[in-house]
Amino acid sequence: MLWFEAWPVLVITGVLWLICALQAVGESLGYGDAIFFYGALWKPGVFQGLWWTPLTHMFLHASWGQTLGWLHITMNSGALIALGPAIAQRLGRDWIGGLLFLFFFVVCGLAGAGAFILLAPEQSGAVGASGAIFGLWGAVARLAAPGQARLAPLFSRGVAQQVGSALFSNLLVVGMGAAYGAASGSGVMGIAWQAHLGGFLAGILLIQVMPVRFHWLREPAPAR
Repeated sequence: MLWFEAWPVLVITGVLWLICALQAVGESLGYGDAIFFYGALWKPGVFQGLWWTPLTHMFLHASWGQTLGWLHITMNSGALIALGPAIAQRLGRDWIGGLLFLFFFVVCGLAGAGAFILLAPEQSGAVGASGAIFGLWGAVARLAAPGQARLAPLFSRGVAQQVGSALFSNLLVVGMGAAYGAASGSGVMGIAWQAHLGGFLAGILLIQVMPVRFHWLREPAPAR
């Protein structure tokens, strides 16, 4: 399914890992600070002219030179591969479907960036695709059943359960980051829960207006 029907998920995952590799090379050459300054999302930077960072931040991840830095992109990749296929299949497996999936991913990521700018402390920075990935989670929460075009009502029990799961996951990772920081003495490990919230809300609403392009809806019925 990933290869034939949800190939946009593999493409985006590959792009994230390629950029991560280039980021590691840049850091090894001494450009780490410049990469994060010009690519990461932080409120003062956006208002001082770094207008592109709401987009670029979602393709950067924590430095592998940091403790557990490798875990950031690994967890995001796993979540992307777990959640993405259901939405990619719904949007179509042709090149138009690929563009629609990229559009959905980027819009949810930008919504996460907006929520981060609005709600995060002034000097906090963020990198990572988790806002966009939480958008996929929000969209999956609306799916009534596999392969069906209809969506579950916004205020339904199933959607409420998924919202609760998303909130719990945020509390869990924030707690784990705080606990790790306290145990290691390195300070609280920041989690951009604001971006998660913004991306999830965008996904749960945006899927309502995205076209349904399951490939079997356009294939002719077999001759009898």
